[in-house]
Amino acid sequence: MKNLKAILFDFDGVLADTMQDNFQAWKKAFENFGINIKKEDYFPLEGMKLINIAQRISTKYNIRSNPNEMVRLKNRYYLQDHSFSFYSEVPELIHSLKTKGKLLAIVSASPREKLEKTVPQDFLSKFDMIVSADDTKRGKPNPDPYLVAMEKLNVGPRESLVVENAPLGIKSAKSAGIYCIALTTTLSKRYLKEADKIIKNHEELKKILIK
Repeated sequence: MKNLKAILFDFDGVLADTMQDNFQAWKKAFENFGINIKKEDYFPLEGMKLINIAQRISTKYNIRSNPNEMVRLKNRYYLQDHSFSFYSEVPELIHSLKTKGKLLAIVSASPREKLEKTVPQDFLSKFDMIVSADDTKRGKPNPDPYLVAMEKLNVGPRESLVVENAPLGIKSAKSAGIYCIALTTTLSKRYLKEADKIIKNHEELKKILIK
């Protein structure tokens, strides 16, 4: 921790309590095809590029769908109906880390447009780097999103730490060689076993990161 220069955060389910709204948007999109998806269809896929999520769920339910159209529907439903909120400890945590001079990045599978339309600009401006779905050809669980973030922040894996909430994000971080802390905000420990450390909430995260 003493060599830690950069902290790379996933967004949905880590900084913002948005997973339920994302699920409801996917649910409405698939209802157009007569499919009633469940949380366990989506939550373990969180962090994957949206088009890949659409393909994976479509294959599971054996339906023919246009993945691009499915993503368009999902994003439309999300923008129409969402109740955005941060986890309560997050604003203070980010402020404290900035005060300590840490480099901060958001590494998300969300399109940049969605982030810019739904997240307060004064919050986004606190981050030195935002890597969205638009910035890499390959998304999580490939290492590319976190490799891009480190390259742009000019830091190495030993100087970085990732905070995730989903198995594919953890795989991405570990494939990039970065120490990963997993929060059980959306999935239980059994899904997060590949993380270096699993914690319950942001209060524990604060104790780790704010010395």
